[in-house]
Amino acid sequence: MHEQRETVEPWITPRPTTVDHTTSLASAVGTMAAMGIGAVLVTRNDRLAGIFTERDLLKLFSAHGNRERSPLLERPISEFMTSDPVFARIDEDYNTVYMKMKTHNIRHIPVLNGEQIHGIVSMRDLIHFYQNKLEAGYNEARREIENLKHLVAGSNGKKIQALIQEIEKYRELSLTDELTGLYNKRYFVARLAEEVARARRHGAQLSVVFCDIDYFKRINDRFGHHWGDEALRETARLLAGTVTELHIISRLRKSDIVARYGGEEFVVILPETGKQGAAVAAEKMRKAIAEHPFRLEGQEVHMTMSFGVAELSADDPDHAALIKNADYAMYKAKNGGRNRVGVFPPGDG
Repeated sequence: MHEQRETVEPWITPRPTTVDHTTSLASAVGTMAAMGIGAVLVTRNDRLAGIFTERDLLKLFSAHGNRERSPLLERPISEFMTSDPVFARIDEDYNTVYMKMKTHNIRHIPVLNGEQIHGIVSMRDLIHFYQNKLEAGYNEARREIENLKHLVAGSNGKKIQALIQEIEKYRELSLTDELTGLYNKRYFVARLAEEVARARRHGAQLSVVFCDIDYFKRINDRFGHHWGDEALRETARLLAGTVTELHIISRLRKSDIVARYGGEEFVVILPETGKQGAAVAAEKMRKAIAEHPFRLEGQEVHMTMSFGVAELSADDPDHAALIKNADYAMYKAKNGGRNRVGVFPPGDG
């Protein structure tokens, strides 16, 4: 049975309060006070440029004394807003929007329809429903556990405890891959769509690297799935640059996103990076994997990965096209002999 997709539409406040980026701080704050709202959206040429919230105001006033505040109030709101804010799209589902807000620790999120401002969603509007939803699932699972307790002997207490720990996962939806600890595919797709929109809005570069372990089936066939999982975890650590003793691989920037796409496939988002720079990063990752001794079942094993690089272009209709191009470049690298970096379009490597 497929889980019903819950749209965020019911929690959107349409026609949110907006101010132009040239509006003074005093005027913007006055608008917020008069309307009893916690945030205003800041526009430039009728497009979303930023957001200013009560949290921004508190930080600003706590950092300045009374004498310093008066001159600040006459300055434009653009100097104090959060530029390039995290935003949601009108067609995103409820869970995606909630987890996006939770991950970025924000209370208000603009909602866009294409490039147009459609509305705003506040965390307080979501939290009550979300907690009720989780609590209902949690309580149902608890009832199942209570029934199991009557069926399982006391000597199997560890099994009961393990089941209870599994049920605790109902309390929080995960954005990470349980096996590797990297971001999962759901977060990757949502974040990439966001980065594509931001890159187009500001004319910035954006690249994606698609990675796939070569001959991974041989690892599973030879050592079993337990050691195959260990190989995936170690690969994830290498790709994310967390194996500090490897000086040959640069740590990825905080803005870069590494995710497990599925199986033995991984993906990396590189904002403000063209395909040449992305190819250099991919080559560092390729070399780190190829030169790393994996310890599987007491044996030293060497693995390789193939990489595909694609840069966002004006011809790409959406983020899905960017993923497809990077995936195509990766398979061209596979067909070219594996353990190499391919760049889209072919011939640009």
